[in-house]
Amino acid sequence: MVEVPVCPVTGEPMVRDTRPFVISYKGRKQDVALPGWYCDASGESIHSREDLKVSDRALVALKAEVEGLATPSEVARVRKKLGLSQVKASEVLGGGPRSFQKYESGEVMPSRSMTNLLRIMERHPEEIHRIEREIPAGIKPLSSGD
Repeated sequence: MVEVPVCPVTGEPMVRDTRPFVISYKGRKQDVALPGWYCDASGESIHSREDLKVSDRALVALKAEVEGLATPSEVARVRKKLGLSQVKASEVLGGGPRSFQKYESGEVMPSRSMTNLLRIMERHPEEIHRIEREIPAGIKPLSSGD
C-alpha cells in the first residue's frame, strides 16, 4: 500500500493526481500533464524522481524543437527507417553505447552533428551500409566517456 503524504502547509492528506504544468524555453511554452501528490487547499505539490522525468523529457523535446534538433520521435523514426536497432545505431553512428535509447526516451538531446547525420541518413539511407562496412571487424565503438 502506498503511503499518502501529508501537505507540509495544511497537514492534510494529499491526493495523487496528474495536473497541468507549463514548461517554457526561449519564450515557447508547452503544457505537460505532471503526475504527483497535490494539496488542493494550499496548492502545494510533491513529485518523485519518476514524476519529474515527465517534465524533464518534455523540456528536452521542447528544446530540440526550438533549437532545430532532432526530437525523440524523429530519432526513432529515422533509426527504424534505416533498419537499425538502438544498439546497432549507436555502434554505427556513434554517440555512446546507449545513446539512441537516451535520445528516443527524451533523456538526452542529440547534438547538432548527430541531428545533421540522421537527417542526411534519412535522405540517403543507402549510405548506412557503406558506413557499416567501413567499421573494422572486432572494433567496438568508443563510449562517450572514452
